[in-house]
Formats: sequence, structure tokens, C-alpha cells
Amino acid sequence: MTARVHGIDPRRVDAAVFDLGGVFLAGGVESVRGFGDRHGLAPDAWDAIRGELFHEAGVWSACERGEVPFDRFVARLRELVAAAGGSVSQADAQNFMGTIGADAGQRLRHEIVEATARVHAVMPTALLTNNIPEWRDGWRSLLDLAALFDVVIDSSEVGVRKPEAPIYELTRAKLGVAHDAIFFLDDLGVNLKPARALGWQTLRYDDTARVLEVLDAIARSRSARR
Repeated sequence: MTARVHGIDPRRVDAAVFDLGGVFLAGGVESVRGFGDRHGLAPDAWDAIRGELFHEAGVWSACERGEVPFDRFVARLRELVAAAGGSVSQADAQNFMGTIGADAGQRLRHEIVEATARVHAVMPTALLTNNIPEWRDGWRSLLDLAALFDVVIDSSEVGVRKPEAPIYELTRAKLGVAHDAIFFLDDLGVNLKPARALGWQTLRYDDTARVLEVLDAIARSRSARR
């Protein structure tokens, strides 16, 4: 029998769900947090701008639901930075999260890709990402989705995003397992909380070695039960 690993009971896991940015790709949240400093904004000014752009009813959430185009977010970001006394180019505003451009593949965590493949070999897996239509071709080109996942759920395609409850219900239905049989890996605690409330086992990505230990324990446990 496999004991708990970093709070996760591998014996209960029959399907695994993975976030994209911050899990398979380094950057994301860290890049957003550092954006103001990179462009000469005082910390309190950037905190205020982030508060407007990224709250649940903000323009970025609407982009992730596919409700408004990315250009609207970029324009609003540049307006707010200018009002705070700074300046940001169109290109830098578009790449505020550090997820586009030629370096995106360099930020891919290959060890996580390999561990996910081991999990996928023994159980259903899903990619659950908050994303936008304009980035879809780029991130899909970085991963062999068919080799890693049975289910891919992109918020901008389904019109709902994490941490909104319907996206977790949709994921569970697509996987065809009970809520309490799901393991979920994400780098944002706000996205994990509603999943835990449904019975999912959750792990926040804050240390690669810890994540790899959990994923390998899940794969081993499932293999032992087959």
C-alpha cells in the first residue's frame, strides 16, 4: 500500500488534472507580479492596476472566457500604465505574462511533461487551463496533447474559467470519474479551493521536486492496482 505523499493519498486517485501555465510552463504569475517593476511602476501603482485588470469581473477574466478580444486587455493595460506615469509598448503589453514569443519553449518543464506521461499511461488525465483564443495555437504547439491528456478544457472555448464551479463539474464529467477520485495540480491556490470543496485532492505547484514525488507515487499506486 502506498502512504500519503505530501498530503496526497495516491490510492484514491483514478484521474489527474493539470493546469498549464505555472505547471508545464515556468513564469506566468511571477511574470505578472514583476511586470510593474520591469516597467518602472511603483509597487502600489502596479498593485492597483492588477486589481482592476485581474479581478473576477475584470477584462482579463472576460478574455479567458472568450467574451472580449485580447486587444481590449492590451489597450486597457497600456492606458492604466500611462495614467500611473509609466509607459509600455504594445509588444510588452501583449507579453505581460511571458507566455508568447520565441522563448516559450525554453520555459517548458520537461520533467513535468515526462511525469505526466507516466501518469497518463495508467489513468485518465485532463488539461484544465484558463486561456485566451489568441494564444491557443502557440501553447498547443508546445505539447503533444494527445500523448498526455484524454481531455483538454480551455476556458476560452467553454466560456467559463477557474475558479468558477462549472468548469470543475465539466472536467469531472469529461473524465467520467467521481469528484473524490480526482487529483488536481495548479500553481494558484484560488483555483484549488473550489476543487477541494468538491472532493478533489489538490496540490499547489510551488516546488518541482515535491510535485514529481507526488506524480510518481500516483503512477506507481495506480499501476499496482491494475
